[in-house]
Amino acid sequence: MNLFNPRTFSTDWEVMVADRLNRCVDSQKLMPFAGLLGAELELPVQIDWNTLEFAMGVNTSFEQLWARIQKVTDRASQLVREYDCDLFPAGAHPVEPMFNANHIHIGTLHDESAGIHLENDMIRFAPAFAALAANSPVANGRRGEFKSYRVRHRAHGCTTPGQVRDPNLSQMLWGFDAGTKLAGAPTMEVRVLDCASSRRLLAEMAMFVAAFVHHRGTQVEARPLSPDEYRDALTNRWVAARDGMQATFCWQGKSKPVAQMLGEMLDECADELQTLGARRADLALINAMIEKRVCQADFALSVAARYPDDWCFASAYAKLVRHWNVFDEYLENAAPLEPLAPLDEEAIVAEHLAVIGEGTHFYDSREAMYLPPPVADAMIERLIERGDIEREVTAQRGILLNRV
Repeated sequence: MNLFNPRTFSTDWEVMVADRLNRCVDSQKLMPFAGLLGAELELPVQIDWNTLEFAMGVNTSFEQLWARIQKVTDRASQLVREYDCDLFPAGAHPVEPMFNANHIHIGTLHDESAGIHLENDMIRFAPAFAALAANSPVANGRRGEFKSYRVRHRAHGCTTPGQVRDPNLSQMLWGFDAGTKLAGAPTMEVRVLDCASSRRLLAEMAMFVAAFVHHRGTQVEARPLSPDEYRDALTNRWVAARDGMQATFCWQGKSKPVAQMLGEMLDECADELQTLGARRADLALINAMIEKRVCQADFALSVAARYPDDWCFASAYAKLVRHWNVFDEYLENAAPLEPLAPLDEEAIVAEHLAVIGEGTHFYDSREAMYLPPPVADAMIERLIERGDIEREVTAQRGILLNRV
């Protein structure tokens, strides 16, 4: 069985434009840039909340996508610099409330019911792609606690954990980390990846994600996730956001470093890579990231360490990423990092306690890891039994939680 025919792929790349003071240029001012670039490049360049969104068209090979990415970035960089601006490719802005992504579209998918089963299957794997692409460790005044604040905070609701769905009981939904999207182009869209700062890495990630989704599409079955598998996937998502390529996942009841998992995923989709005109050896940056357990967020944090002021960091980062290969060079010389310890039950409880203060609505506690209601409610009961929090029922706001 092959759900995808013909096998195609693309990426929508959201890139901020920074003015001379490193502020994001707003959508209205970006419209002329998008119109001119779209006409010149014959690609659907769009605007999406203060970003230029470079849609790379329908691609059937790695070589085709890589050529388009280079052409788009060369011309766009030149154009915005004529107005004393710079492209600012990153998963977040250090000061302004911006989260940006590389949405990967994998086609061609025509069976929505089968696509929903594949969507359920991809819930387990999406956190691995989040770890690989982590690139928002400095975001809206926060820095360093997470390597992807974008994934941690669901990109303001635009990138949400998948829900296990039954095709017989479902409506079209938008915004999952990985979900079918047949209302427009007939594709599965993987939304969980942070915006790349390296254009070569963008091409490699799009290729890898497409090949792996194509691979899973050859063996998808109508098997829903178990509650334990779903809980593990949501916990792994949180760990990926915090630790990037150093993350250690809970996988099939055991601990597994995400770097090992990604290596196995690459090997699994070797045939699909070949169909799209590439081999694992062609994905040199991803191979190095797996070997060294290093991601783009580690580079960004190395720069941020020299610039404690977020505006100064924004200025330095914008100048560095002008060259497109600064992460590639950093990766070549970076020392390997070690996998971090897996998240144990006490750490999970502690993270839920950390979001509870005085008068916290009980529903807000679910934002710790977005666990489903029975698991999240059981976590609250556990914290009450331990004497860490108290529950208060109010007429105005409903159920509130108070830290003891």
